Formats: sequence, C-alpha cells, structure tokens
Amino acid sequence: MTARFFVLLTLPTSFSLWAKRGLTLTLMAASFNLQAAPTNMGSMTVTSSNASAGTASGTYVAAGSGATGSFTLVRNENIGYNNSAEITPASGTRTNGIEIRNDSNTSIDRDKFKYTFTITPDDNASIHTIKVGQASYSLGGNSEIARQTLSFTQNSQISTPAQATIRNNPNVPYFYNAMGDYFMGKKLAGNSFSSNNTVTLPQLRFDSSNGGDSGLYYYGITALNGSGNSSSFTPTTNSSGQVSFASGQKRGTLPPMPTFTNILKETSTSPNNQTTYRALNVNDIIANNSSYVSYGIANTDSNYVLAVKNAKTVTLTYEGIMRGNSAIEADVVGETYNEWLSFGVESEPLYYVFSGTVFNDNGGNTNPQINNSGYFNGIFDAVSESGISNSTIKLVDCNNSDIVYASENLPMTGVGQYQLRTPIANLSGKNTVCLIEENSTNTHPIRTTNSKKQVDLVTNKYFYDTNNFGRVAAENAALVLIKYQYVNSCPATIDYPTISNTAADNPNSGFSTKPIDNIEPGNCIAYKITATNRANLSIDNFIMQDMLQKKGEKGAVVDSKLIAPLYKPNDYASDSVAIGNNGLIKTKIFTLAAKSSYDFYFNTKYGTTQSN
Repeated sequence: MTARFFVLLTLPTSFSLWAKRGLTLTLMAASFNLQAAPTNMGSMTVTSSNASAGTASGTYVAAGSGATGSFTLVRNENIGYNNSAEITPASGTRTNGIEIRNDSNTSIDRDKFKYTFTITPDDNASIHTIKVGQASYSLGGNSEIARQTLSFTQNSQISTPAQATIRNNPNVPYFYNAMGDYFMGKKLAGNSFSSNNTVTLPQLRFDSSNGGDSGLYYYGITALNGSGNSSSFTPTTNSSGQVSFASGQKRGTLPPMPTFTNILKETSTSPNNQTTYRALNVNDIIANNSSYVSYGIANTDSNYVLAVKNAKTVTLTYEGIMRGNSAIEADVVGETYNEWLSFGVESEPLYYVFSGTVFNDNGGNTNPQINNSGYFNGIFDAVSESGISNSTIKLVDCNNSDIVYASENLPMTGVGQYQLRTPIANLSGKNTVCLIEENSTNTHPIRTTNSKKQVDLVTNKYFYDTNNFGRVAAENAALVLIKYQYVNSCPATIDYPTISNTAADNPNSGFSTKPIDNIEPGNCIAYKITATNRANLSIDNFIMQDMLQKKGEKGAVVDSKLIAPLYKPNDYASDSVAIGNNGLIKTKIFTLAAKSSYDFYFNTKYGTTQSN
C-alpha cells in the first residue's frame, strides 16, 4: 500500500604618382545634379571652409531618417600634396556628403594625408553613422593603390559601441594607369604576355601583405625590352632569364630579379606577391586603429562605402604604397597624383534592443544523474550549455501583458538566441518593461529561471542583452523525490530518523521502496519522503503534501488515517489533516536550499475491515 504525494514548488525570483590619365588633369564641367558613386551620403551645408588649411564646418541632414547635427572637417597631416585642398561644397548646401580633393605635388613621394571628420548630433533619438567613400561628386579622376588607416571614437550620447563595417564593396573596373601590369597583365603562353587587360574586382582589400609594400609594383609590359604590342608582347631576357626596361622607357619599377614567374600577380610563385590582398566582404568589421588597402579605381566607378555606426569622430589616414608610377622615370614609393575622399552621415531611428538565449541549463551534462556547478543554476554558460528552440519571447508592459511591444518565435532548430527591437517612442515615459518566455513543447518542460523578467530602463542605454531563460528536460529536474514505507505495530513513540533504510530493502524491517504485501489488519505503515534539491538554486515556497489512502478511490478497500506521534509537529501546516483522520497531510511553506535534502516522516494506520 502506498500513499499519494504532491509537491508544489515555485522557483526564486532572481534572476562590430600614378597619373590620373586623361580624367585627372582636366576636370569635367559636370552640372551640379550629376554626382559620382556612392550616394546617400547626406545633405551638407558648409558655413565655413579654408582650402589652404583643409578645414570646413557646418551642419548636416543625415540620409535615412533625416536626423540633423553639425560637423567639422580638419586636415591633420599632409605630405606630398599641395597645401590647398578642394572642398565640395566650399560653401552652401550639397546633397551627397562632403568631398575633399588633395592636389598632387610630384616633388615629394611617399604621399600621405589625414583627415578627422567630427559630428555632433542635435539629439539622441537616432543612431548616426559616419560614412566614408572615394568621391561623392567628382566624375573625373581616379585613385591609386593606398593603405587607409581608420580610427574612430564613440558618440557618448548613446551607449552602444561604435563599430566600423564594410557597407559596400562591389566588383568595379580597375584603372590600368593606377594599377599597372603587375595586377592587370596576363600570361598568354610560353613567354608571351598581354597588357591592359580588363579586370573587374572589389576595390577594398585586407591589409595582409606578408612582404609589406615591397610586393606592389607599377610598370607597363610594353615598356620592357622585347617585341609585340599590348595584346601580345614577348620580353627579351638575359642569361639569367630576367627582363628589363627598354632605354628611355623606365615607367615604373620591376620586382627584384624580375623573371617571367614574378612580374605578374597571376603567375607569381612568391606567396608575398600572389594573393596577399584578398577582398573585404560586406559586413566585415574594420577594427579601430586598423588598416585596409584600396585599389586604383576611376571615381565614376568607385562605389565602396565604409560605415562607422554611432561614431563621434572618424580619422582617416591615406598613404600611397605602390612602388613605381606611370608618369616619372624614377624609382619612387607611394607617389600619387591627386586623391579624393568623401565623408557623409546617415541616421536610423533608434531602437531599444533586448536580446538573450533560451538555454538548456543542464551544465553540459549528458548523464541526468550527474551534475556540476553549472547545472540548474539559472546562468547561461555558452561554453558548455546549448540553446533551446521553439520558445516565444515577448516584450510586454509589466502591468498589462496584453500590451506587446515586440515578439519573436524561435525556430524549431537553432541556438535559442533572440533579439527584440522596438522604437524608443514605444517606450516613452516607461521605467520598466518585461520579457516573457513561453514554450509549449515537452522537450524541456522545467524552468530554471522565472518565465517573466523585468528590465529596468536606464537613460541613454538602448541595448539590454543577456536576458536569458533557462529550462531543463524532465530527467534533469532539480527536485528528486523518493518515497519509502515501513510496516510497524503502531507504537506510542517512534524515533523516525533512527529507522534504517534496510540493506535487504524489506519494508517489514525498515524503510524500503519495495511494495507491501499481506499487511496484517490493524498494523501501521510509516512513510519517509526524501526531497533532494540537486540544483545550484534554492527552491522557495516549497510545500510537501501527501493524500492518505481513501476507501473507494483507486481500488482502496480501507481508509488510511494519520496517527501519533508526529515528527516535528511545528512543520505541519494549519490545514493539514488532524490525527485520527483521513485526508491531506501538508507541510508549511519553506525553502529547500541548493544541494540539500529534506526528510518528511509520518505514520498511518489502516482499517481492519472494509467498514472502517
């Protein structure tokens, strides 16, 4: 005979000098409604500018949501360019950012300039993003190969970190007179090469040259000793198989000991010269104070955009790094011929973002009977614990859960991660919001955190992460209940804890989990229920209760009644069944501490006949 028991428990509330051939020296008289790529750089009104100093200031209306602010442009360094820079617009308003042209000074090589673009948003209701491109107005000119180093600071009005990413880096035609045959030449067959090949590839590249700048060269194949034309040219070689420039034709610089196997990237066997500058992809992150490489593109074709989200300042250092040029018969390094740079601003409505993971709080254990410090502790350990699918997460009003600001259904497969976004206007005037997690499946039915989390909103903080919800499978339940029974002769006194759990597991000689057969009429059965909390969290509001056997229910033919003595009578609830009666035995509410057990004892007497 066994009694029924129920356990009611509530979990605690805690819980990123190559000449610009043709286009460079003659600027196109384009009308103001024409503009080069990229677009959507924002409207700029210049109220003050100084071309000789390379500075400007004014106001902007950001592309996108149209947020407003003010800006300053400051040139910090200038080597190898004329002092005077061309700033567009020099005054008044233009609708595609601010463009700076840095005019050449061919008496100095190793060219370098640096600009800092600073914005001050008028309010903190939008996230402002500073955008960087090559030229936003000029339809003439082109760039040379350069290393660009990016530094930035965060807009302190908004708590989210500043992050620079590649927004756009499409395939575009390379400009031969800024690239040369090292990049654009092609081996045909044997010792034949072609020049001026059309190459269309991304402009921005990882700065990953193992050999530094020494691997980048400019020269034209038809300037070598040899015969042929740009479509098919056969260079003359010396006894060592090396090529050389023809007399008076030294336009550029060849690699050291130039042979057929190292004068083209396409055929180079050196790892430093072959594929060292791989293309950057959209969404690639550019770390603060790091660099990347830009290839030579005509301004009309350049369409890369680098976006620095939530930036206060962006400083860009531009350095020419190619060895050789198409205009001067000299070995020069990093000589460029005019360079363009554009800054712009876009904005987006600012959202509150709430994120987290619904996770399996099993501590990474595969054996349900083994647990560790990470098991059932309400804390997500991304190293050992995995996400759970199929939950629904809602962002609601804490006082009225029917007011839902955002929700997300996690897919049937995945890592359990969620991210809810709501415009800041939706939560205007609120100090708190609540997140609710629901999961109707039975794969992980037991919670290790509350289903509802309150989030306190902090001024100028818009990202609230690590709002995690824990669950476990049934076999990983924190509470383990074991019920024992012992046949006795109803003595007036019983020292319950001294009754052993018998080695033979015999209910006639001690507490046992075995069933009782053939109990003699008038004898008693004492019960011991051991509740073990395996979790690393306490179980609050814990109640242990057991319904005594009642005649006529579930096949019982006699009643079971509570008899004295009670064990720890002060532990019994006021509405627990009285001695001598049949009914519900119930403890008071208490806390079952983490990693602890509680033993609940009582004795019952069974009727001697079916009538009592």
